[in-house]
This record gives sequence, structure tokens and C-alpha cells, in this order.
Amino acid sequence: MSHFSNLQGKGIRNIATAAVVLLSASAAQAQEEKFGDDPDKCRESISLYREYFKQKNYDDALPGWRWAFLNCPAGSKNIVINGPTLIGHFIEKHKDDAVKMQAYVDTLMMVYDKRIELYPGDAAYTLGRKGMDQYQYAGEDMSATYATLRQALELGKNETEANALTRLYQAAMKMLVDKKLEMEVLFELYDEVSNVISFNLAKGEEDKNFKFYQQAQEIVDQNFERIAQEDQYVALMRPKVASAPNDSLLLGKVANMMVKRRWTANPFYLEVSEKLYKIAPSAIAAYNLYEGYVKADKLGEASKFLDEATKLEKDPATKADYLLKQAQILGSKGAYAAARVKAQEASGLRPSWGAPHLYIGSLYFSQSRACGSDACSQTFGYWAAEDMFVRAKSVDPSAADDANKQIANIQKYFPTQKDCFFLGIQEGQAVTVGGWIAVDTKARFAN
Repeated sequence: MSHFSNLQGKGIRNIATAAVVLLSASAAQAQEEKFGDDPDKCRESISLYREYFKQKNYDDALPGWRWAFLNCPAGSKNIVINGPTLIGHFIEKHKDDAVKMQAYVDTLMMVYDKRIELYPGDAAYTLGRKGMDQYQYAGEDMSATYATLRQALELGKNETEANALTRLYQAAMKMLVDKKLEMEVLFELYDEVSNVISFNLAKGEEDKNFKFYQQAQEIVDQNFERIAQEDQYVALMRPKVASAPNDSLLLGKVANMMVKRRWTANPFYLEVSEKLYKIAPSAIAAYNLYEGYVKADKLGEASKFLDEATKLEKDPATKADYLLKQAQILGSKGAYAAARVKAQEASGLRPSWGAPHLYIGSLYFSQSRACGSDACSQTFGYWAAEDMFVRAKSVDPSAADDANKQIANIQKYFPTQKDCFFLGIQEGQAVTVGGWIAVDTKARFAN
């Protein structure tokens, strides 16, 4: 290697070393700057208030927290995280002194705003918390509360907290009463809020927030039912649909709302569903038509669209539900074997669902007499029915109550040993049910 190359290599290394030093110095400076003009005082204040805060000694925690918040709010994220709890204590403490209470409420809002400023990634959550406190302390005018919670929902979407959704709808209701919002906004907001709640409820009871979203749905529904009138909604939406008959988003929103409110018997629901299916065929659009035709007592059309919904549906649980409905339609027409096939398909998609087994058991029970040639064999179907009820509760504990009632009832129809004496059938003996049922079971007799 030449002397020049050696010098060049040393120069590059020196530049790189200098760059690392500069970057390290810059990072250290930025780290120090977050502690403000008096870093030692900042650290001391944070440490002191945190010790008192952990002990829930909020009175003694306040001075240190206040100094840190005013002089070095970026010194620790705990400053803005702990702030609402700390200030909330003083709001409650001074609730009988309107002036002091309002001063603390103003401080509380400042804490939320500072958290959003310093940690914009927390904005959706923080706005939700801010809006909930605004609702509590705002008094009669809900305008600011509504705006805050509306923004929280727009940013947070499906992650929006359950209580924030509740307060948003309650604030909107108050604004409707004060004539600051139109009814149309309440209808649209109900749809939007319900979708978020449904998304979170779909996570199941094992989710830690499940019960909070359940409560939110109950409260939102109760509020909505105070204003929801079917005729009013139809009158509001009919002109919109007429002016935009090919707007699938609008049509879907209207159809979903009418399903949620159980307004599917209204001719407008069928009209909207037909338009939606024509523009954008889908499982839900086909199912909406099924619902509409059932309410219109047009079972032939209803069955056709239920079949279509089943073919198009991708979600196994929903498809299973559609299959069981198909089974029930077939059963009502006397196509019992075909009905059983559909119910079994439903069970295959949802193995831990007891409803298909309960339905098959009910078919066996109702048709046992028709599937035997004598007084004894005509009761074989009852044994097969009991088998299905037992299976239902074994795979699905939530079906146990219904299954047990069915079992208690069906055992009244079991034959006695004497009834089957001439066939030589003994307790526990394997037999095959006749007719379309054609399944194996075991003999059991009434006492």
C-alpha cells in the first residue's frame, strides 16, 4: 500500500470517528435538554413527586409534579401520564369551590394537550380520555366534548375505548336536544360507533375489555332507541337513495342500519337490498335480501338468496349460521334428510356449536313415529334424538340448559321393556332407527 493510500485511510477513519463523537454529543445534548434549564432540579422534582404518587399521597406529590410539568414536561412521560390522576384528586377535593375546581379542570386539559404535543402517537387515546373528562366537567354545552371525542374516534377507529364511544354518543344526544346536531348525524354516528363496538365484541369474552364494550353497546342502544323511529329514518334516507341509487356505500349503510334496528319488514329495506345486490353481489347483500323476503312472506325468494349468501360467505361461523337456517327451511318443507345434511355441514364448520345437534335431535323427535313399523320401533327415533341432545351439550356448554330440557321431555316418550318384549330388545342393545333417520342407537326404557 502506498504512503498516500495509508494517509487517505487514516483520514477517513478520523472523519468517521469525529462524526461518531459529534452524534454522541448531539444525542447527549438532546437527552439533557429534555430536563430543561435546571436538569438537577428537574430530576429531583420528578423523583420526589413519583415517590409520593406511588403512595397515593397526592397532596405532597403536587408541588414536585407541578414544577416538573411547568419546567421540564419532557423529562419523563410519567409527568403527563400521572397528571390526570393527580389533578383529578384536586378537582374532587375542591368540587364545592367552583373557582378552584375550574382552575384544576383547566390544568387537566393542559395536561392532555401537552401529552398530545410531546407524544403525538398517543393522540387517539389521549383525546378519548380528554373527551371523557370534558363530558364530566363541561356542564351543559357539549360542543367541545363532542369535537374532542369525534376526533378521538376518527384517529383511533377500532381501537377507540369503549367509554369514549359511550360519551361520544351521549354528547351527541345532548347536542341533538339543544338543536346543535341534526337527526341524520345521530343515525350515522350510531352506525359508526356500533361498528367499532361490534369489532371489539367479536374478539370474544376472553378479551379483557369485552365487558366494557358490552356495556357501551347497551348504553348506546338505549340512547338511540329514545330517538330512533323507523318511519323517520326511512323518510330521511329515501331521498338520499333516490338521488344516488348506485352508491353501494350508502346502500350498505342503510341496509345494515335497518338490520340492526330490526326494520327488515319495511318495503324500503327490500328496495335498498335489491339495489345493493344488483350493484355489488356479496354474501351480506344476499343475506339482506333473504331477511327482506322472509318478512315479506316470500319464502321461495328468501330461500334462493339464503342459498346464494351461503355460497358467497367466507367466514366459517357465519356460513355455519346460514347453513343451519337452510336446514330449518328444508325441515319446514318436510325434506328432513336434506335438512340434516345442511345441519351437519353447519356443525362441521363450527364443531363447538351445539345448535345443529339440537336441531337434528328435534327432527328425530318429531319424526320418530313415522320411522318405525310397530309400537316399539316407532320409539327408536326418541333414543336417537336423546343422543343428539347429549352431543349438543357435550360440544357446547352454552347449549346445556336447552339440551337438558329436551332430554327431560323426550324421556317421557321412552317405551317400557314390556313394549319391546315381543322384539326381544334388551336395555343397551344396539338398534338401527328406520326410515330416513337410519342411524344406530342404543335401547333405553322408561322406569
